[in-house]
Amino acid sequence: MAALPRIGLLVGSSRYGGNAAGLATWLSSVLEGRLNSPAKTIDIVTVYPTKEPHPLGPVADGSRLPAQVPDSSSYSSPIIQQWSAFVSSCSAFAVISPEYNGGYPGELKNSLDHLYTEWAGKPVLLITYGSRGGFRCSAQLRGVLTSMKMTVLDDPVGIKMPKDFVAGSERVVPGEGFPEFLSPYEELVGKAADDLKDRLLKASESG
Repeated sequence: MAALPRIGLLVGSSRYGGNAAGLATWLSSVLEGRLNSPAKTIDIVTVYPTKEPHPLGPVADGSRLPAQVPDSSSYSSPIIQQWSAFVSSCSAFAVISPEYNGGYPGELKNSLDHLYTEWAGKPVLLITYGSRGGFRCSAQLRGVLTSMKMTVLDDPVGIKMPKDFVAGSERVVPGEGFPEFLSPYEELVGKAADDLKDRLLKASESG
């Protein structure tokens, strides 16, 4: 039996006590409900910056560019070999990231920069969040991902976080239910997920 197409859900922030884990859980739930109902057709794997196979930390090997590495086994670090193999196994990606100081987190940039060829040609859905929806973060990510020859979906989703969830003590917490302010974004994510699924189906038919 052929393996299901895989979507890698990349979590952009490694900060403890923030909204990243809760929003990633919410996003995974929305994607599962949209893409795998009534039957499971796509494997959705969430990757946190502090857990394998994510290579938390900067690119340390400057002996050659990632674009010059021919395959996963040729990277000098076993951690990067594992990361390369995972990214290669994915047919598409969804990225959920906060906006920090007008941009996106360094750990997300590092995760991209460790590789090059493995990202090329793969569709990616951007979901950003912040007090204003994280659209500056989204614009920066679009430029980077496009330069890496990824196909960024046309309609990114920007989640405007209530003040209490940014500067106050409220947080989106896994396992504690999802706050009401996320409800309007479910259909936006769902429509983008439909686009992602259509692209995967067309790729499998042509391949």
